Amino acid sequence: MSKIFVDTIEEKTSGNKIILNNNLKVDSIEPKTNSGSITINNPCFHVTKNADQSIADATVQVVTFESTTDGAENGVIINKGGLFANNKFTVTAATTGIYYFYTCLFTQSAGVLSDSYVYFRKNGTTQMQTQIGSFSFGSYTYNFQVYGNINLANAGDYVEVVIDCDQASSQALSVNYNANYYRTEFGGYKVR
Repeated sequence: MSKIFVDTIEEKTSGNKIILNNNLKVDSIEPKTNSGSITINNPCFHVTKNADQSIADATVQVVTFESTTDGAENGVIINKGGLFANNKFTVTAATTGIYYFYTCLFTQSAGVLSDSYVYFRKNGTTQMQTQIGSFSFGSYTYNFQVYGNINLANAGDYVEVVIDCDQASSQALSVNYNANYYRTEFGGYKVR
């Protein structure tokens, strides 16, 4: 029986990278014997709303995600590491890296979609991936789907979902909550 005892496994800082392939054979990887344990830090989250949100015409507003407790909503909600809070995902020094983010927003309005769009915003200022809404079923119902990789290289970097609302006839845009379908969601996970 083979065992490997280590405190941490980290990426090499110089030279060739270590590549594990089918030639590496071990029976188990176990915590070191004196104290502590091996932790693989790969944060991920998937949150949703628990109330409708009205976005006034001619405004730019952060989308709120109230349902953020890991394991809530019958296990639908994921918030490993608790890095999603206050409507944004924020990295620590130990969790910096490149993340894949996605959001799907189900919205409704009493007016035609004029020039409303949804995007990821990094650190409160930088506009990242953007998407204009697509028409869905029913009158003035729109879906927004945005996704992509974002580099969160520094502790404290964060990402949030933002709507730039411009509706015909100065109508508000409602970001919809539905307990049975979770049709407004925001999630992400570390890829590197």
